[in-house]
Amino acid sequence: MKLPRWTPVDPATITARRAWAKAMVAHITHRTADPAYGSPRWAALADDDPRKLAAAVIAAECWATDTDDLPDRVRRDLADLHQVDEHHWAERFDHARKIAQAAASPAAFTLRAHYAHTQAERIADARRHRPGDYPGQHLNRSRHINQHTDAVQDGEAA
Repeated sequence: MKLPRWTPVDPATITARRAWAKAMVAHITHRTADPAYGSPRWAALADDDPRKLAAAVIAAECWATDTDDLPDRVRRDLADLHQVDEHHWAERFDHARKIAQAAASPAAFTLRAHYAHTQAERIADARRHRPGDYPGQHLNRSRHINQHTDAVQDGEAA
């Protein structure tokens, strides 16, 4: 089912419709217990009861008034959503800009160079012998351990 496209109504037509609805409801004198349109009390009224017609006119006028204001209300809602969306993305962009600025700082370059290699690569690089390194006690100690192990195996006291 194709829905009809909404077209703006002439303000004079809206004024005439509202005046007619007001005149239809104005002649009802005992309005204290008006039932709501479509309610069980409304359905129980006789078809010729003026309160039944008044409830239907009031419901129709409420719907029509809501439709009259719909384009302006949708425009306002969309503008509010657009403003919230703009604020959201401005915050996100500002956060990303701060991250980018922090990543461009000198301290970040040092960290980036440090983490460019895995920990295993950094450990292997630290253990690598370089020209001019002092051999230290490492070689003497291993020779001493080997001699001690040999002596124990031969049965000599340590």
